[in-house]
Amino acid sequence: MTGESLNRTWAIKENSGSPRLCRAAGCGSRLGRDFGKDGVIVIRDQSELHNLEFFVQIKTSERPTVRDGYIVLTGISRSSVQYWFASPLPTLVVAVDIDSRAAWYAWHLDLFSSPGELFGAKPKTVTIRIPQTNRLDDAGWDSIRKALLQHFQALQRALSADAVAPYLLATVYDIARIAGNLIRFGSTAPPAPPLTQHEGMTLLIEQIEMRDLISAVRSLLNRVTANSDAHKQIAFWLTSFEELATTAHPSLRALPPRGEGIPASFQLAVAPKRLLEARPHLILAAVDVIRLLTSPKPDAKSPRKDITREHSAG
Repeated sequence: MTGESLNRTWAIKENSGSPRLCRAAGCGSRLGRDFGKDGVIVIRDQSELHNLEFFVQIKTSERPTVRDGYIVLTGISRSSVQYWFASPLPTLVVAVDIDSRAAWYAWHLDLFSSPGELFGAKPKTVTIRIPQTNRLDDAGWDSIRKALLQHFQALQRALSADAVAPYLLATVYDIARIAGNLIRFGSTAPPAPPLTQHEGMTLLIEQIEMRDLISAVRSLLNRVTANSDAHKQIAFWLTSFEELATTAHPSLRALPPRGEGIPASFQLAVAPKRLLEARPHLILAAVDVIRLLTSPKPDAKSPRKDITREHSAG
């Protein structure tokens, strides 16, 4: 069932009771299993943003709370929000008032000032605040376009810097190789204890691959200009990935640094149920960071072409 168009560019689409956000024209939307996001918007308008993409997360309510100029969303699962940060790609968080059919938006990286604010706290739920001025209308879409362009241009500047560029290809190769191995490990369910020697060795190798992926990204992050948007983006991803990996592999942080041998005293620890749940998230996160590091460079001088035919994204 497709709802009334919010404006000429955005529409709310409901599929089996789950709200989806898609552009009524000039985009595609790829929706799949629930990994904490409602969809992926791929921009298809022949503009400088053509083929760039971002995630969308929608929160609906009949009468959202408005306080001090913000749309206040309470009781949001902390683990779900952490999944937003497991991908370094931009996530547009949208609050929808289904009574008035109005919507407001914010970028996920603007909701928290640092990884510690999200990952260092204990409560199972969080409160997020979206500026009431960020209405999802024609002016809002123009702001979203500008923010995306600035985001990807800043990212390209950071990755093209002399301190980063020579190491980028090797890092992407390393992540891709490890992601492939993680897919192979995920082809079978985690074994239940007690573990055989072969099962224990396989899980240890999986943990080593996780450690090496984290190490590769951290090494690149250390070369990115501190306090830049790109540094914040990758740092949030790294914290999210490491936190998620550690819940599934409790002994991950006890591994020696990359390049050093495993001591005989090392005690392997695995949480099979958490590992089963976390594996697809971790694999997708690895793929997403590859996509981030290989994002096409937007051309700010490319003219935008009007799209006259509607493109359904469902």
